[in-house]
Amino acid sequence: MDRETKEMFEVILSKLNRVESRQDEIYEIVKAIQHSNEVHKAELDHLKIRVSQGEGNFSRIKAAIK
Repeated sequence: MDRETKEMFEVILSKLNRVESRQDEIYEIVKAIQHSNEVHKAELDHLKIRVSQGEGNFSRIKAAIK
């Protein structure tokens, strides 16, 4: 392999490594966003349960007052 061809391969490999590194970074960001979404969904579900419990308590108090 001549020197010019070798240099071209090195440039290509260098660019591929940078692309691969960026892809890994993007993957990590996507995973973090997915985790954040799951946490927020769980928090919303918890709030819905608490609101439902509060509604149930108010209904029982209202029924007891009548």
